[in-house]
Amino acid sequence: MKTIKVELKNSSYPVFVGKSIFSQLLYLIKAKNLNKNLFVAIDANVEKHFGKMIRDVFKPHESKKYFLPLNTSEELKSNSGLSLIYKALMSEKFGRDTLIIAVGGGVIGDLVGFAASTYMRGVQLIHVPTTLIACVDSSIGGKTAINFEYYKNIVGTFYQPEFVLCDINFLRTLPKAELISGFGEIVKYAFIADKSFLNFVNENYEAILLREEEVIERIITNSVRYKADVVSVDEKESGLRKVLNFGHTFAHAFEKELKHKIKHGEAVIAGIVCALVLSNKKKLLSKDKLQQYLNVALKIKLNGLLANVKVNSVYQHMLKDKKNRNGGVNFVLIREIGELILDVHASPKEVAETIYLMKKLLN
Repeated sequence: MKTIKVELKNSSYPVFVGKSIFSQLLYLIKAKNLNKNLFVAIDANVEKHFGKMIRDVFKPHESKKYFLPLNTSEELKSNSGLSLIYKALMSEKFGRDTLIIAVGGGVIGDLVGFAASTYMRGVQLIHVPTTLIACVDSSIGGKTAINFEYYKNIVGTFYQPEFVLCDINFLRTLPKAELISGFGEIVKYAFIADKSFLNFVNENYEAILLREEEVIERIITNSVRYKADVVSVDEKESGLRKVLNFGHTFAHAFEKELKHKIKHGEAVIAGIVCALVLSNKKKLLSKDKLQQYLNVALKIKLNGLLANVKVNSVYQHMLKDKKNRNGGVNFVLIREIGELILDVHASPKEVAETIYLMKKLLN
């Protein structure tokens, strides 16, 4: 089991990565002297595949425990989904001495994390991510959120967990579409980290889809380590952490325009393609590097639904992005692997031309 520390001023915590490590959950809870009243919110699909194993791990726990299966979809990440959790917490008489454990992918982590951060003004939280995208990205860094009127993560908090436990065994049953979605965030890290990691990701795309355990564990560990380093410097996204939004201004607008009919990782890949094109358009990225980097990003075929996005609508969605300042749309662009440029303004015309070029790449 590997341990990566997220070093923060007031709420540092470890991220554990390994195979068959979920069995150590109760030991880790006890070692950290966490609250004994356990509220386990679990993705219903994870429950279907791993329910017996999960409940067996909790069997020795003699204090209060409660399991809430949740049918996961982007629609769950809403006020109605939040109400399901609050109602269960209250009906089962959970108080401030509660430890909430979120077992699932990004939707579960974001929603349950938001519930933990707000229920009784905050109770303890553990993340157990069960998708590739959650392992490498959404479970790390303390962002919690729900959507509102299809706007992605527009209502949320920064709320750090007590620890994160990534057991790669949970990835065994992931459909190929979920692995591809995870690849979107991995590619993001490859561009903002270093050439060595980019080359490793580029060379091991098929190994990821084949769930080769050594490759998966290395990619998760490296991605978590990089994000931990960034978050440790800038917990609440006032500076450096903005690099983690590479491709995401486009991605969130695409998700809104398509009403979340594409997976987040697919939208991120399309967003990265757009960010690369716009970087070239802004003369930050040479034509040769643009083609080289596109070859990496486009290992995943872009979702055909992206051909249906209306350029003007996408730009209007961007204007409501929570990362904007002073009424304009700003982007994270790239000059070189590991050299990102923050808060680059682009005109509506430049954005439109960029999206049209991305749509041409669908053909």
